[in-house]
Amino acid sequence: MLPFDGPTWLAILEQYNQAIWPLHGVAALCVLAAIALAFSGARFAGHAIGVLLGVLWIWIGLIFFGGSVAPFHFAAEELAGVFVAQGLMMVLALTVMGRGGIFGWPGGRTGVLAVVLLVHAVAAHPLLGHLLTDTPWSQLSYVGVAPAPTMLLTLALLLLALPRPPLIVAIIPFLWALVTGYMAAGLGLALEYIPATLGVAAFAVMVVRRFQRSEPWLDG
Repeated sequence: MLPFDGPTWLAILEQYNQAIWPLHGVAALCVLAAIALAFSGARFAGHAIGVLLGVLWIWIGLIFFGGSVAPFHFAAEELAGVFVAQGLMMVLALTVMGRGGIFGWPGGRTGVLAVVLLVHAVAAHPLLGHLLTDTPWSQLSYVGVAPAPTMLLTLALLLLALPRPPLIVAIIPFLWALVTGYMAAGLGLALEYIPATLGVAAFAVMVVRRFQRSEPWLDG
């Protein structure tokens, strides 16, 4: 059981969005920079992406969960710690340990799935929420500052890691995809099933890419 209902969750998002505005723009610039780097094929792309994603996850952990959610959720501090840990892992794995490797267009169904995740994370997630449920813009989740779209962004970029993504940094985003599905059911927010499903699908593809030498069904 969640300690709040759907309207309370939307009210939390509204309070949070109003408190951090206009930092959404800064987060959007970080997101667009990470996407551009992933498709650039630059040698330093993995390191830069690790830093950018790390900052976003740490921000959500400290400010969203540690601040806005804390008065309403008994496990907010633990969730904040998980998101901060993910951010530090992104920096450590892709930058310090140099496991970022090369990012670029993988082609095939993997590439298509990555684009679908990116489009949904950046634009479709808030747009569908506004158009289909008439939710005010101030109560929507935005990539870079809210958990679900940032989870999708992270998994999408990891799908672009060549030849295979570092699977360890995809575990927490995958778990958050499951949490998103649980929240969709518990809060009655049907549209949240979309990022949950996409997140699980992306992780499944990463597992296949990690443990199989060839994946013709992904490349076709």
